[in-house]
Amino acid sequence: MNNDAGATGLLHVRRRRARERRVSRAPRWLMRCGELAKTVTPAKIVLYLLRKGKAAMLRNIARRLAGSGFLGAGPPAAVTRRALAAAQDLSDAEPARLTAGVIYGVLITGGLGDALVAARLLRDVQIMLGPGRQFDVYFQAPNVAESFFAKIPGFRACIHANCFEAAVPFYDFALTVNQFVTFKNEYIRRGQLLKNDPRVLKLFGQVQFARVTIEKYILDHPFLDGAFADLAVRKGFQRHTFLHEMLGVPYGGDRLELEVNPQGCQKFGLLPKQYITIHDGWDANFKIAASRPTKAIPVATLAEIVAGLKQARPDLAIVQIGGKTGKIIPGVDHNLKAQTTFAQSMDILAGSCLHIDSESGLVHLAACLGVKCTVLFGPTNAAWFGYPQNANILPKQCGNCWWSTDTWMEACPIGHEQPVCTASIRVKEVVERSLALLEPAPARRLHPAESRAEPVEA
Repeated sequence: MNNDAGATGLLHVRRRRARERRVSRAPRWLMRCGELAKTVTPAKIVLYLLRKGKAAMLRNIARRLAGSGFLGAGPPAAVTRRALAAAQDLSDAEPARLTAGVIYGVLITGGLGDALVAARLLRDVQIMLGPGRQFDVYFQAPNVAESFFAKIPGFRACIHANCFEAAVPFYDFALTVNQFVTFKNEYIRRGQLLKNDPRVLKLFGQVQFARVTIEKYILDHPFLDGAFADLAVRKGFQRHTFLHEMLGVPYGGDRLELEVNPQGCQKFGLLPKQYITIHDGWDANFKIAASRPTKAIPVATLAEIVAGLKQARPDLAIVQIGGKTGKIIPGVDHNLKAQTTFAQSMDILAGSCLHIDSESGLVHLAACLGVKCTVLFGPTNAAWFGYPQNANILPKQCGNCWWSTDTWMEACPIGHEQPVCTASIRVKEVVERSLALLEPAPARRLHPAESRAEPVEA
């Protein structure tokens, strides 16, 4: 009896430990409730677990998180019921998301410009792979970037980048996209893809071949990005098309279908195509010790550009857009800096007849919207980042030193207190090339008194 009782007790201990191990296998990112509660809804989590047949894991997670508030308050059973109900609502609204087929995940690192370049790539990858392929995007600002992918067939969700490593084993394959595009080689389901979609393996082979000569740049990203860009430019590549070249996918053009309303500018008293936008700002997620990054144009220079444009084209208003970084530019007609949502800024940019900026994510956004730009370059490589339809203004001194040091963004790599590259930009050139991109000014109607010919004396 004692032996039986001991064996039974040992069996209970082993079962309890097995249950604890199963619970501990639940994605640890779900336990980081503070950050994830802002970006991942319970319905999406539950839907994902249900689709994978992880009902037991769902119960364990609900039990573990019952007191955290992540799935709501109440006992575990009530929490689970609410989460299941939310998942059912989501699945009823979007049944296509539950269909079988190839599903892949994409981690995008970098800023908004990198996300837009990646969106064009995924648009063209989806065209190449054909219908039935679905993908999720992981990015540091999912709420902002989701609109970049919303109109791409097969897009499911934009999720915070912190979730990627925990989720990647459950995809058929996964990509990491930044200045390069690479597969997560250890998580490719080669057998399933070989049977169901060998085109993915063709893309994989293309990337592996491309990596042979540039592997050191990929492994040391972003610290060798400047050196790689110099090399790529000499071979005829540019930033906005290089990912397509690396993956072997035809480039479908700069324009990207986005959820914008060009008439939305009227909410701010603006008329479409009757104003110029200008921006002074940078990615706030790129942490620097200096008050302004090296690639920011001096505010005095921007003010002179505004004055020159207003003198040459008084029929066009000058509108400043942007977020919290940067300064207010003197002389603008409408200062909307830090006064609009990102979606509203997109609407305003879509209605602009020209955008003036340093090399920033808004330049990539303007290219997606079909708006031409005057781009003022400093430490970054104009031949690499410049779009051919834009007026790309190069510095008259120095320049193209990005990632020559780890602190290039906050301090001049050769020690100047103020970067000479951005300070050497000539206002006259900026104004003249900007005017060349604009449509001619409408002819001014003469007043009847002005149209009368002066009498000619005999």
